[in-house]
Amino acid sequence: MKVEVTETFSFEAAHRISDSRPEYNTIHGHSHEVLVTIKGKVKTSQGWLVEQSEFRKIAGFHIKRLDHKYLNEIFDNTTAEGIASHLLYVIGKSDWPPGVKVKSVEVRKTTTRAKASA
Repeated sequence: MKVEVTETFSFEAAHRISDSRPEYNTIHGHSHEVLVTIKGKVKTSQGWLVEQSEFRKIAGFHIKRLDHKYLNEIFDNTTAEGIASHLLYVIGKSDWPPGVKVKSVEVRKTTTRAKASA
């Protein structure tokens, strides 16, 4: 049986985008949510593609390398699309079990909400 599984990760990072609107040209930061989807055929007796902690270890290694970093020092295109492309490449080249492939990486900029009440 072929299946897809998605895990969610998060990281904080700063960047700047030149040749864009002036406010993007200054260093600023975002919270990012990353959804990594793998696909393949279930081969284990437990019924999974890869054990969840192993999934999180493999993908999380590359995502943690971006946490609290200045992304422009790591790769050129620091837009959400560029981050997704970078992560798709590095996570996809990781040592996955046979038959397991990275299907997609989705990057979302998240907003922080604060609430105080009496």
